[in-house]
Amino acid sequence: MKTLKSIFSFYVNSSIHVALAVAALVKLTFLKFEILGGDAYIYFSFLGSIVAYNFVKYANISELYHRRLTKSMTGIKILTTVCAIIFVYFGYQLSIDTLLWMLPFVLLTILYAVPIFPNKKNLRSVAGIKIFIIGVTWTGITVLIPVIYAEGALEFNMIIEIIQRFLFVVVIMLPFEIRDLQYDGKELETIPQKIGITRTKVFGSILLVIFLLATVFKAELFSTEILSTVSITIISLLFLWGTDKKQSEYFCSFWVESIPIMWLFIWVLMQNLFG
Repeated sequence: MKTLKSIFSFYVNSSIHVALAVAALVKLTFLKFEILGGDAYIYFSFLGSIVAYNFVKYANISELYHRRLTKSMTGIKILTTVCAIIFVYFGYQLSIDTLLWMLPFVLLTILYAVPIFPNKKNLRSVAGIKIFIIGVTWTGITVLIPVIYAEGALEFNMIIEIIQRFLFVVVIMLPFEIRDLQYDGKELETIPQKIGITRTKVFGSILLVIFLLATVFKAELFSTEILSTVSITIISLLFLWGTDKKQSEYFCSFWVESIPIMWLFIWVLMQNLFG
């Protein structure tokens, strides 16, 4: 039992789970817009997410482990290094245009973690924008870049999808902001710090309503699109209102981060049931 718990802890802490969430949203985009041959980009986004998230999470605290590296931290470093090498391999399989479109989001990730601004600040520490940077980055990587990868034009439905994806990511980040309320400095001015936990949940609920209603504006609506969007809206709403400042260790880092995977599963299920 202890071994299984250690494996699960490594799975979550090494960012494999959140990388699967990113890859699930990429796959969802390919399925929604019937984009074929996207496996290389899915692997690329999965591996890149592991590298990026571990860089953001552990770059600033690596010195804490300099004297006494735990087995877990050593394993995370090895995993990240291996993923970085394979990430470069899949990068060579992508077009130059795709890689160029990736640059702004790579830059955002670096600026999010590396303190290059005055007073040794990074973007994460700039008041009020953390959650929206994550929203922009996830949206770009999981919707915009896949479309560019497929060399397709940005049609109206895709623009609606971009808006929806941004709203969705912002909402599922709110439980993390509520969780971190007791740890974040007041200078961060996160949404729960500014308006409180209950109003944050109301704010997220409003965003989910907009997310759901935006579906109506898509040029073509199918049963799969409608039912999967309604389902994931309800699931996200339940998790949002089930969030508290004091929560179980893996409520956010596993269950909330599983919501994108649930969305992909629901889409595939609805597609098989209704075509």
